[in-house]
Amino acid sequence: MQRATGVLQAARALEPLDSILIVRVFDQRGREMRGVTVRWTLANAGDGADLRVINGVTDSLGLSRAAFTPGRSADAQSAVAEVANVGRIDFTVTIPAASIRILPERITLWSGEDSILATELKDDRGRVLPGGTLSWATPDTAALRVRTEDAAHGRVTAVLAGSAKVVAWVGAATLRDTAYVTVRPVIAGEFITLDGQPPPQMRMEVLAPSVRESIPVQDGKFAIRVALPPDVEVDVRASAVTDTLAYHRVLVEIGEQHDLQRLVVSLVPRTWRIDAGSYAGRVLPIDAARAMQRSGKSAPFWRLVPNSGTGPRKLLGWRQSDLPLRIAFDRSRSSEPIAAEDSIRFWDTAAQMERDLGASLFAPAEMRGDTNRVNLVGVEISAQESSGHTFVSWSQPGDASDGVMLFRNAATLRNPHVVTHELLHLLGFGHSSAWPTISEPVGGTVQRLTPEDVAYAQVAMRLRRLQEATGARPGLPVARQ
Repeated sequence: MQRATGVLQAARALEPLDSILIVRVFDQRGREMRGVTVRWTLANAGDGADLRVINGVTDSLGLSRAAFTPGRSADAQSAVAEVANVGRIDFTVTIPAASIRILPERITLWSGEDSILATELKDDRGRVLPGGTLSWATPDTAALRVRTEDAAHGRVTAVLAGSAKVVAWVGAATLRDTAYVTVRPVIAGEFITLDGQPPPQMRMEVLAPSVRESIPVQDGKFAIRVALPPDVEVDVRASAVTDTLAYHRVLVEIGEQHDLQRLVVSLVPRTWRIDAGSYAGRVLPIDAARAMQRSGKSAPFWRLVPNSGTGPRKLLGWRQSDLPLRIAFDRSRSSEPIAAEDSIRFWDTAAQMERDLGASLFAPAEMRGDTNRVNLVGVEISAQESSGHTFVSWSQPGDASDGVMLFRNAATLRNPHVVTHELLHLLGFGHSSAWPTISEPVGGTVQRLTPEDVAYAQVAMRLRRLQEATGARPGLPVARQ
């Protein structure tokens, strides 16, 4: 049995092929056999397919013929010629799709939801072709997950709030279409405390243009769907229903709505029991607004890093893994010699500061060697108007990465007020006049950290450690976090 028709090509559905389907039947000696019955059938044919048998019994040349009209389908369709006890021959064609459209063209999902996307293929006459084998992808894999569900369908799973594209294509991707998916955030997260105690009962609401929605909080946790306008900033406000004097009110401005999906807020206490150091056990009030209030043109004591990126804002400081900071006298860049007594007095002051804070913060180092290490800080003697000046560089999330301390003369290294003041700046703290403090922007005679300095510094450093561990945002009563 032999196929006598060459390569077949189908232009469109419901139109007969240009070529007649022909098979030739031979006997065992290779001679054409007349009068042999050939059974013609359709396999995987689309809707409207037709097979017209011209002669189902072979003629004198051993030929049997049929005409094939493929139906509406993007899958392979076949006409089959079969001779009993001899074999079969398939004549297979595929209608080329001229257009593809993803259905629906736009879809809105909540984060965590998924949906099935179908496609509509058509031939060049606009006839719909069911079936077809498609491929699926998205250029934004952070927002969406896309995979093939079956030959003609894709499954899209919403991950992060925003808008993203889904692309479907046929074959070598010369024919493709794009659909648009909007992901709405499921607002979910929790409130946590600095000391690990269960948070109080909280009142919470979300505000956006034309939206003001109360969010139920149970055992410090929340999860709710709120239909927010896309691509707008959102305010989150919260306060304790019970123990209203225990924690500050919270005002967090969310610039990227996907941050609402993993919103962890650390409540900031209104009082703090100093947990280590010279003043351990003392209980002092904490006023976050005063800690973040500027003293004239100076930076505030708590320095909240500007909201210039996509991550949660932090209070400026060093990562816990960078402590203790390695401090080295840079004699080659200093304008006068640094004597041994200068060094001893400097390190006596640094040690007193560590005792007051109850933390290991500073360690002696040499400038030679691995000077590119992140936590290596140089100390220089440099002629300047002020007694001391400290520069700190930090990354967008608020992690300090470089620092240098300048003192007017070597004798200043023996002044505990100036050295402690500058070491506070090195740790990331600014100025304040709101409590008895060594961080007064000008003047001042305090020789060491006050209990208030220690309380505010410990709260800030604990907030940073908690944020590193959990991604929590500081629950401060200020906007633009």
